[in-house]
Formats: sequence, structure tokens, C-alpha cells
Amino acid sequence: MIQFSALNAFLPSVRITLFILCTLILSFSPDATFSQGKKDLDYLIFDPVLLDPGSSQEIRTNNAPTFNDYGLAFSKSSAVSNQNNQSATDIMGNIRGYENQLTELQVSGGPFSQELFQVLLDLGTQHQQLGDHATAIETFERAEFISRINDGLDNPNQYVSIEKTIESHLAMGDIASANQKQRYLVFLGEQYFGANNLSSLPTLISIAEQNMLRFNQVISKPREPVFSFVFTSGNTPTGLGGDRRPSLNSKASVFGNLFIAQQNYYRAITTLLQNRAYFDPLLLNLEYNLLETLFLTAYRSAILDESDYYLSERSKSTGSLISFGMSRRYSFNYYEGKNVFERMLIYLENNPDADTLQLIDTTMEYGDWNLLFNKGVSARRKYEEAWQFMKNLGVENEMLDSLFRPQMPVHLPRFTAKPNSREKFSISTETELEYEGYVDIAFTISKYGRAKRFEFLNSEGEITKRIESRLRRYLRNSPFRPRLDDQGKTVADRVTMRYYVAFADTES
Repeated sequence: MIQFSALNAFLPSVRITLFILCTLILSFSPDATFSQGKKDLDYLIFDPVLLDPGSSQEIRTNNAPTFNDYGLAFSKSSAVSNQNNQSATDIMGNIRGYENQLTELQVSGGPFSQELFQVLLDLGTQHQQLGDHATAIETFERAEFISRINDGLDNPNQYVSIEKTIESHLAMGDIASANQKQRYLVFLGEQYFGANNLSSLPTLISIAEQNMLRFNQVISKPREPVFSFVFTSGNTPTGLGGDRRPSLNSKASVFGNLFIAQQNYYRAITTLLQNRAYFDPLLLNLEYNLLETLFLTAYRSAILDESDYYLSERSKSTGSLISFGMSRRYSFNYYEGKNVFERMLIYLENNPDADTLQLIDTTMEYGDWNLLFNKGVSARRKYEEAWQFMKNLGVENEMLDSLFRPQMPVHLPRFTAKPNSREKFSISTETELEYEGYVDIAFTISKYGRAKRFEFLNSEGEITKRIESRLRRYLRNSPFRPRLDDQGKTVADRVTMRYYVAFADTES
């Protein structure tokens, strides 16, 4: 009887707990998310256009030039694809042909015949085309083994088989194995050609890029709810709760990929400097890539808390915000970023072919770096330094205005993707989007770059209050580059903008 009474007391709490759990599971189910369609604000895209405040007429103009406008970008590696557009039947026929060749060569030349190497490469490539990457990896590793026996342990002839293996690991999404093989490729190059040889650059850059890709893929995923039961000492469930024990989730662990990317950008930069390639355009590009890793590492705790709006962390207590803000302002990452800009300015100042506008733009971005770490006074000094430099060159006021008071405000940061932007979803500026509508908004950019005093003027299309709220948050999240007056001093300025609203394709 006592046991029956205890069970009766236990069951109501179980029913309540299960009811809450089922409700939450249903609310977070994939079907529920799918049914909302385009209501997921994480996939919003805001496309800015400047407006004439008097007539609301669009003023089509570009932002101030960025480092990409100077042609410094280099093509990134692409995934393995069936470039020959062969049918599966054709590929299977090729595979049988190569397998027959292998059998004949092994009979005539033995199991380690040098002629086997190229046939194995061709066979593995056919398996890649078929999408059978596991078999392809086995085939390429056998080719690598044949090469090492015939050509020596460090001979570069084996590089192609290792590179092919890396391609298949990446196609399978096995970043860790790809990293391991890429590091081995760097090691072989250093053993054969010596340390800091330029031949290692493509591999170093590939390692960094693949780890940045992995980082962005994981960080951009929406947070998944985690539920657990909370038990009292009597083993009676009292409801839903969280496990307070520290755990290493995927978003926390992926910062290891960011660190690997950072270290390989460092190595690539060092390799170029060791070879005195001071004016190689690739050097500036690598410095900007390094800058992005330093910036994201500095905001690690805020990114883990909210991966999109980490620049306006507001969920912590005031004391925590002050602590995090102060430690970030004087962090290793901030000062390493300053070193990056000092190096870039040295490259440009000593390069006889460098563009003066590029030097000024880099100085302005040095100011941006300070602004992003809440060092407003240091930022203003850099902006004013750039203005004074151009003024001393006798540049006309019209040019000064276009550089230091552009019509289209410069929204920071420029070296990494902002939330609700095309860059976040890898959508080019040339791609046409299906807009839901637009919002006209006026706001003031303070002399420290903060957007304030918002005024919603007009909207057209499927624009909800939630979208307007998200736009306001988007504008407040990160600073704009402050405007400079005709005396070279930062001033507050009011702008009128139209933001076209679209949704990224969640299935791409």
C-alpha cells in the first residue's frame, strides 16, 4: 500500500514532465521549422541602397573600395566533380579497363612495378568521378606506396597521389583526415626542398581554407535545443533542466579548426617573407585572412553565445560585459591585428608600384580595427591621419569627400561576413534575389560609428514588425565607419537608406 501511494505521487510529475517535453519537441521539430517557410529570420538578407532624403529616389553607388577591388583575391580550391560529364556506364567501363591493365602490369613487372603508379592514379580518379571516394582513397594510397618504393620517401612524384587522396577526404567531409594528409604533404616538401619553400604555399593555404570552411559551416548552424530531466535526491523527476557540467559541443570544438587555419596563414605569410616576396599581392590577401581569424578568436565566447550577433553581446550581466570588453580590448588578438596592419603598411609604403588609394584604404581599415575593439580615440586618429596624408598631397575636396565621406556608409567589419548579408550565404552581388519587399529607414551615424535615432519611413511588400526589428538590430550590431568633415574630424551624420529584404535558400 505504501508503494502504491508513492507511485500515485510520482505519476503526476511524470505526466507533467512528459507533456512539457513533447510540447517542446514538437515546437522544435524539423517539420515545424519547415512549415514556417521563410519566417526564419536567421536567413534574412538585407540589400542596402542609398536614398535621396528629399525625394526617396535610389542613389546607386558602391561602398568605398575594399582590398578585393585591387585584384588581390585568389581562387579557392573547388570540390571534386565529374568535369568530363561521363556517364556511370562509361566510368564503370574505364574502371574495368584500368583493372585489367593493373593485372597485366603486375604479371609482367611485379607488384611494385613503376608503371603501376599512373594506372592507379587513373583508376582512383575514375572512382572519384563515380563518387566512390573510399575506394578512390585506397587506390591513391597504393599509388603513393608504389611511388615511395621506386622514387624515394621524400620524392615529389608522390605529391599528386596525396593531393588526390585529400580531394576525396574533403568530398567525404572528413576534414580531420584531409588535414593530416595536407600536413604530411607540407612535411614532405620541407624534407625535399627545405623549410619555408614557396612550393609549400598552395598546401598551407589549402589547409587554412578548408578549416575556415569547416568553421563557418558549423558556426552558421542554428543552435539545437538540448533537454534533460532534473532529479532530486529521491530520484523523483521535477521537470526539465540543463546539465550544468561543462561539455565540449561542436561549436566550441570547431574553434580548433579556426586555430589550425590561423597557424597555416601565419606559416604561409612567414614563407613569403622568408623568400622576400614583400610585394607579392598574395601576401596582403593572406594578411587579411589572418586578420579574420584573429577577430573571430577574440570574440570566441560571444560567438558561442550567439553566432550571428556576437558583436552586440547583451545576454551577460553588466559586470561580465565590462570584463569581456576590457579583456578583448587588450587581448593578444587585438595587438596581433595591429601587427598585421603595421606589416601591410610597410609593404605598401615600400612598394614602388603600390596605389596611393590602397595605402589610404589600409590606413582607414586600421582605424576600423580599433573601432571594432571599442577603441574609438585610436580609430579617430587613424582616420584623421589618412585624411591629413591626402590633404598634404593636394587632393581636391571632391576626392576627399568620396574617400572620407562616401555616399554609401561603410558597414563594418569588411573582412568577415556580417549576419543577414549576402556574404554570410556566399551569394555574389551579381546574383538576382527574389525580394519580399523593402524598408526605408533613416538613422544617424555617430562620430564613433554607432547607428542611432532610427526612423522607419516607409515599407513595401511582405514586411513585418519582426523584420523591422531585425533590421534595427542588424544596424546596431556593428559600427559604421564614421564620416569626416572638411577639416578631417569625425562627425555625426544622418543617412537615409533602403534595405531590400530577401531570404536565403535554406536548402543550398
